[in-house]
Parts: sequence; structure tokens; C-alpha cells
Amino acid sequence: MASPKVFISSTCYDLRYIRENLKYFIRTLGYEPVLSEDGDVFYNPRGHTHDSCLEEIPNCQIFVLIIGGRYGGKFKETDHSITNAEYKEAVKLKIPIFTLVEQGVYSDHNVYTKNKKNDTVDYSKIIYPSSDNNMIFEFIDEVRKNTINNAIVPFRNFADIEDYLRKQWAGMMYSFLSNQNEEDRLIDTLSMLGTMNERIELLSKEILNSVGSNDSKITVKLYEEMLANECIRDLSFWKIKPSPAAILNNETVEKLVAYYGKSIKVNKDKGESITGVISGVGELSSMKYDKIVKCYNDIREFIISYLGENNINIEEYIEKHKEDTL
Repeated sequence: MASPKVFISSTCYDLRYIRENLKYFIRTLGYEPVLSEDGDVFYNPRGHTHDSCLEEIPNCQIFVLIIGGRYGGKFKETDHSITNAEYKEAVKLKIPIFTLVEQGVYSDHNVYTKNKKNDTVDYSKIIYPSSDNNMIFEFIDEVRKNTINNAIVPFRNFADIEDYLRKQWAGMMYSFLSNQNEEDRLIDTLSMLGTMNERIELLSKEILNSVGSNDSKITVKLYEEMLANECIRDLSFWKIKPSPAAILNNETVEKLVAYYGKSIKVNKDKGESITGVISGVGELSSMKYDKIVKCYNDIREFIISYLGENNINIEEYIEKHKEDTL
């Protein structure tokens, strides 16, 4: 069974104990940690090792960024760090990012921010107790200035990281399930509304034009039977919504479809795999075609029989409802 892969991005040396604890924590959740020092990254002999790290990120579903006091080695031919390059790749791929900053570095960043625009202080010469490079602060600013995926949380020890990630990932799962349930409810609602709209569209004309008349009651009954007929439902998918009079006026489904300016194509070579389409570009399997023909004949016979039971002449009914066939 597939499990989410979590890419852990940080400088390796000053945060080794954090990375080791993260590895075991992630495994206890049933997820798969990806750490460069554990051989989880394939280092292609034909490429640079830095590129190999970036190429592994698209295979991951979660990205954990830990920012400590060491800026780390620079990414090939650039001024930013390898960790920064990994972060940029995760942003580009829109992978969920969870950023944590060591508490001392977080405090140093606050001092850096307050003095950066102070003309009386050369902020570049300030020595920070927990950070070895001002570019760490610029990295933090880069994360914070993103319009999305930009949460930053300080940590004092691994317990803080574990507590934060446990809550965040539980929230992420809750959000996913809630959105999925909401989507399913929306689909059900739209389906119900679509069915209701179809019934209203087919019945409203008769009801509004002759409320209470015996003819309208009979026509409503015919429409109800038609709506329950699979052939009529299939035809409605291709914008063919026949009236009882139109069905009476067309002895076969081919004639009915042609009356509405469309055609049926039957492909007898493709067997049962084709689901069936009525259009200028689609085809019907033989099985689907036979089923539609039978259903159409059944509903037409019902209409004729029902009108006969109510002593209604078919020709007179067609004449009276000829406008419905347009």
C-alpha cells in the first residue's frame, strides 16, 4: 500500500539530531521519510548531487523545512543554499510545506529585522549568537513573504517539532476528508437538481396550459412513464427530449432521432466494450443499440395502450399535441 513520502530539508550537520528524530517520528505515522544522508535520494552518476536532491522532491507529498543556525553549502553556481534550492523546488511544485525555525535563530531574525532599516547601525556587522550568516534571515523572509504555504513556527527542541507536525498533519487529513465529503454531497445535490429540472421541464408545459383537465392528467402520466424509461433517459443526454406525440409520430427510434436532426451509428465490430453514444462523432455498440430499440418500442407500446384504455384516439391526440413535437 502506498504511503505519503516526506522530504526533510535542512542543513545536515547542525540539525543531525533533529533529522534523526524526525525520521523515526515520520515512520511511526506510517509515512516514508526521505533524507539525503540515508540513501533515500538516488544520486545519478551522470549528474550533480545537488540536482539529484531536487529530482527526488516531485516524488514526495509533504515537505518539512527545518531552518537552523548554519546556512550550509551553496547550491551549484548560485549564492543561495542547497536547502533554499530544495525549498524553491517544493514551492514550484505546490507541495505542502511545514517550516520550523530554531528558537535562537528566530530571535536573531527579530533583531535583524528591527535593525535592517536603522541607518545608524551597520546591520551587516552585527554578530548573532545563533546564526552564522545573514542569508539565513533572508531565507526566512522569503518563506514568510509567500502568499500561501508560508507558515513559520519556532521550536526549542524536537518535542516542539513533533507536537506541531502531529497537529498540522491531523488537520490536513481532516481538511481533506471534509472537502471530499462536501464534494460528494455537492455531486449528489447537483444530480438531484438535474433530475428535478428535467422533470419540471418535461411536465411544466402541460400542467401550466391545462391544469386540471383530463387530457393533462393523461399526458402527465405518459411523461412519468417516459422519465422512468432508460431509452428516454439515454436520449436526453444528447439533447433529445421527445414528447408522447413525437414518439407516437415516429415508429422507430431511428426515425425519432432523425426527426431531431441526429443519427444513430452502430458499430457491429467493436462488440460490448462501447458504452454507446448518439452524435455525429460517436457510435453505439450492437448491444446498446438493441437495448435502446427495445426500450423505445416498450414505451411506445405503453403510450398507445394507455391512450386506448382512456378511449383517446391516437390521431386526435397527435393533432392536439402537434406543437409539442417541435
